[in-house]
Amino acid sequence: MTTNNNSAWVEVFSGAAFETEVVKGLLEANGIHCILEDHTMSALTSHYSGIGGDMCILVAPEDKEEALTLIEHKE
Repeated sequence: MTTNNNSAWVEVFSGAAFETEVVKGLLEANGIHCILEDHTMSALTSHYSGIGGDMCILVAPEDKEEALTLIEHKE
């Protein structure tokens, strides 16, 4: 992935902070770079600032389908 423009990224998961950490780990273990967005603060943040609020996971558009497939089959 070569872009640093976070606005071009797409959301693939949303949930509580602990859920997003699990899904983020799954995606990264499968080679998909992702970032967390804190819905409460509406800013890109570290994973520590979102405790207690909803967060979402963003991936590059070219990784969207693979990420959604992994998330769907995580259980």
